Amino acid sequence: MKDRIFSEVEKNKDGILAVSDYLMENPEIAMEERKAADKLAEYLKSEGFEVEENLAGMATAFRATKKNGEGPKLAFLAEYDALPGYGHACGHNLIAAMSVGAGMALASLLDTYQGEVSIIGTPGEEIGEGKPYLIEKGVFDGYDAAMMVHPFSSTCADPVVTTIGGYDFTFEGKTAHAGAKPFEGVNALDAVVMLYNGVSVLRQQLRDGTRIHGIVLDGGTVVNSIPDRCRIRLEVRARELDYYNEVTEKVINCAKAAALATGCRLEYSQFERTCLGLNENPVLVKIFRERLAELGISEGPPVFGGSTDMGDVSCKLPAIHPFLKCAENDEFPHTEEFLEAMKKPYARESAVTGMKLLALTGLALFENPELIDKLKA
Repeated sequence: MKDRIFSEVEKNKDGILAVSDYLMENPEIAMEERKAADKLAEYLKSEGFEVEENLAGMATAFRATKKNGEGPKLAFLAEYDALPGYGHACGHNLIAAMSVGAGMALASLLDTYQGEVSIIGTPGEEIGEGKPYLIEKGVFDGYDAAMMVHPFSSTCADPVVTTIGGYDFTFEGKTAHAGAKPFEGVNALDAVVMLYNGVSVLRQQLRDGTRIHGIVLDGGTVVNSIPDRCRIRLEVRARELDYYNEVTEKVINCAKAAALATGCRLEYSQFERTCLGLNENPVLVKIFRERLAELGISEGPPVFGGSTDMGDVSCKLPAIHPFLKCAENDEFPHTEEFLEAMKKPYARESAVTGMKLLALTGLALFENPELIDKLKA
C-alpha cells in the first residue's frame, strides 16, 4: 500500500504542482481567494471527487470527497490565502498542494479500505476566519481526524502554536494649539505612548513564550496641534487560553490606566477573532513522526511561535499541523526571502514529500481503525 501511495503521488505531482504554481502566480488575500478555490475545485472534480463549492455559505470554501462504506473519516485541510503585499510568503500554495496530493493518493486506496477522504478548502487563515466559521456550521462534525502540513524553515512534528487575539484601542482627547495653549488640550497621543510603555513594562512579568506586539494606527494629523484622537493596535499570544485571557485583561487595564492618567476617553474592541492554540494529537503526532523516520527525514530543534485557526480545529477533533522544511537555506515565513524560496525546486520536491507523509499518516488509520478510539481518548 505504501508503494501504491508513492506511485499515485508521483503520477499526480506534475498536475498538482501546476495548480500550486497557478496559486503562486495569482495570489489572493484572505476571503478573496476566488481564483484559487475555483482552480482547486475544478481540478478535484476532474479527478473524480464529489465537490461542494460555496461550502456552508462561505464563497471561497469547498469540500471534495471520495467514500467507500463506513470507516475512518479523514480530512486533509487546504489553505490558499496569500499575504497582503507579500503574496505566498507563507507557502499556502504548497499547503494546498500537499493536502490535495495526499487526499488523492489515500482516496485511491478506497478500493481496498472502507472509509472517507475529504479535502476541505479553508480560506482566510491569515485572519483566522475560515476554519472557525466552518466549525460553527458543522462542517467538521463526524470527522475522525484532520491534518495538514505547513512549509517552514525546518521540520518539526509538534510545533508549539499559540492562542492569539488582537484589540484596537482608541483614545479621544481634546485638540488645542500646541504652541499657544497646549494646556487647554487633552493629548490622545500621550495616552497611546503610556499604553505602549505600560505594555513594555508588563512584558517583564509574563510567562515564557507569551508575546504582545503592536503598531500605532493613528498618532495625530498635524504637528502643531494637540492630537485629539489616536489609535494603537495590539496582539496578544499565549500558550493556554486561560493565560491569554489573563494577559489580555492586563493589557486592557494598562489602556484604562493611560486614559485615566491623561484624561482621555477610551474605546476598545477586537479587530480579529481569538484563534485557539494548537492542541496536536499525540497519537497522530507519533504516527507522523514515524513516517518522517521511515522516509529518512530528521527533525530540527523544537519550534515555538506563530498562530493559526487550525488551533480551533484541533480543539474540535484529533488533528496535527506539523512543519516541513521547504526552504533550502532556512528562510523564514512572512518574508520576501521565503516567498522566493517557495518558488524553487527544493520547495516543490519537499511538497511532494509532504504529500507522501500525509497520505501515509492517513493510511495508518485505514490499516488500524482501532487507532481512532485512541485518537479521541
